[in-house]
Amino acid sequence: MATQYVPGDIRDFILKHIASVAQIEALLLIWSNPEKRWSVSKVAARIYAGETETAKALEGLCANGLLVRKDDVFGLNASEEDVEMIGRLKEAYARNLIPVTDVIHGKSRGPRPTAETRGLRRDR
Repeated sequence: MATQYVPGDIRDFILKHIASVAQIEALLLIWSNPEKRWSVSKVAARIYAGETETAKALEGLCANGLLVRKDDVFGLNASEEDVEMIGRLKEAYARNLIPVTDVIHGKSRGPRPTAETRGLRRDR
């Protein structure tokens, strides 16, 4: 399984805070330059996403406590622990793009069926 390349703590962080590829791209962009004032349009242009999708991604990151919005600009609002984790997430994302995005996409698909849930248990 592709998620084997994603360390457990990073996987848990993704499952807790990240709902889309647009969110991870926006978070990593803002994390990489936290002193800059980031509007929806600036982020959208940099992550190659539409403004509606980008606005939704940024609002989700605000709801999860990683970003803050003030006067229609967004900035990093993460704890020291989360800032460190975002740095590790950046490394994992750069090295293992597909496994990281598989974790994100797996959230929307829900748990995969097991032999037991499909009714294929061997002890029957």
